[in-house]
Amino acid sequence: MASILAYLETGSGTPPLVFIHGLCCDRHAWEPQITDLSRDHRCIAVDLRGRGATPAVPPFGIRRAAADIAELLEDLELGPAVLIGHSLGGITALVVNDLRPDRVIGIVTGDSPISAPRAGGSGANPLVQRIRDLGTKEGLRPLVETFFTPDSPPGARAYAESVMYTCPPDVAAGMLEDAPDVLASLPDLVRKADEKPLMAIWAERPLGDPAWLRSVTKFARQEPIAGAGHFFQLEQPAVTSALLRAFLDDVASDPRIR
Repeated sequence: MASILAYLETGSGTPPLVFIHGLCCDRHAWEPQITDLSRDHRCIAVDLRGRGATPAVPPFGIRRAAADIAELLEDLELGPAVLIGHSLGGITALVVNDLRPDRVIGIVTGDSPISAPRAGGSGANPLVQRIRDLGTKEGLRPLVETFFTPDSPPGARAYAESVMYTCPPDVAAGMLEDAPDVLASLPDLVRKADEKPLMAIWAERPLGDPAWLRSVTKFARQEPIAGAGHFFQLEQPAVTSALLRAFLDDVASDPRIR
């Protein structure tokens, strides 16, 4: 079955890089890094269902998004590829690796909500109902406001607000509906990802828990970016690209994937 996803493809070179945006964003979330890294690598940036140029065909959950990406990897005969996911896109990348480990050579999570599962954490997500009751803009506003620092550049804030606040409520809520179940499986997903090169990039105030990630992995590389908010890749694009290039050196030299 062909993937439904719209995507941008540019550049050439191996390993190919697949960029995955977060909850209500689109392929432009990684634009500075794609511009840089496409000089040396084949880069594919996806629009998940209901975002960017991809039609809003339900369902919209994390597992569906991961299955769509796995289908795209198959369609494009991509692999093994490095998956690079921002925020909830990093969780999606972990699920793609679980579905198709043969198509994945390395994973980067960008300020993703990676932390110890909460007790009884597979129940309903209260944010889903808030979005359905208030709409995306007001439902997400308290969360989005935590994404920025006093030094966040206006362009990063403008991008985040323009795409997140205009995302249809059924898409935003739908993407979060299976989040409790997926997050409850994080210990397994992270350990599987740690069997190959894995890097977590963190904002100055991380959305996840770097200490927990360290406790359940043996090899994961963690890189905090001082002074950066949640959209670190737009706030400090050169630093982010440098970290990604260093990680690609790790991939090239990792004896586990030879």
